[in-house]
Amino acid sequence: MDNESKNNVSEQELELINKYSRKELGADDVYTFSVVLCDNDVDRDNEHFSDSALDTLAKMFIGVTGIYDHDPSAKNQVARIYDCKTEFVDGKTTVYGTPYKRVTAKAYIPVCKSSEELIAMLDSGIKKEVSVGCGIAKCTCSICGEDMRIGACSHRKGKHYDGRFCCGVLDEPTDAYEWSFTAVPAQRRAGVVKSFTDEATFKRLCTDLESSGESEIADYIKSLRAKADEGERYRSVLRLETVKAGITAKIGIESALLESMVKGLSVDELLKLKGCFEKTADKRFPARMQTACEKDNSSRDIEAAKMKQYTI
Repeated sequence: MDNESKNNVSEQELELINKYSRKELGADDVYTFSVVLCDNDVDRDNEHFSDSALDTLAKMFIGVTGIYDHDPSAKNQVARIYDCKTEFVDGKTTVYGTPYKRVTAKAYIPVCKSSEELIAMLDSGIKKEVSVGCGIAKCTCSICGEDMRIGACSHRKGKHYDGRFCCGVLDEPTDAYEWSFTAVPAQRRAGVVKSFTDEATFKRLCTDLESSGESEIADYIKSLRAKADEGERYRSVLRLETVKAGITAKIGIESALLESMVKGLSVDELLKLKGCFEKTADKRFPARMQTACEKDNSSRDIEAAKMKQYTI
């Protein structure tokens, strides 16, 4: 993070800043600083952003507010990004030996009584590390390229396979909703919280919303939880049915291994797999038709009835 004198704000920067202010702000009204939000190097979770994901995030983070410790509370809003870009750093590479790329943002803080402490912490280097909160659609395996979130590959992040280090490649950002001052970020050079589905954060947010006094919000969250519970129960039943279908099809995989294979599959994936097992079972063990004897008896009964009608 690079801090800058509030008097060095250019006219172009003020123009960008004033897009977010209700009144016209001058150079003496704001304190600006630069911050590295995220990069393409492997982080402490053995994941890294793709270069294309960084390009997308740089656009998404313009105008996004800065808070403390990923706590989504209005009282924690302390800064806002007014400009953002990606850049390569000359001479610096990732653990893979590829060119190091990062997202660098410019943010501003209003100069006022309540911001004096934060500005002092920034100038002294105490407040320095940050993490970002964003939504990511894909996390693919660096070894085989399969989606690691649905259990589509057997590789494990942080392990080596034939000398190749395995990590998750984060791609296709869907949202950029906050960035935070944190003590220990996930990324070594900047820090990142990759998804809003972080369980602790999500539960805390739901609890705050339910206790906010807004009955419509509370009722909506309760309905979502009920639907989620119903969906999980259905998925559990579907997993058992899929394993049974695999056993019936006699595909040569033990039930314990089948249960492990289907554990992370979605409902759509379970339905497709179950359908494949059922088709295999139908081909190997076709349903029996009505016996020829039964057909012959039926034919004789009909002929006898005709003869009876004829003789009468």
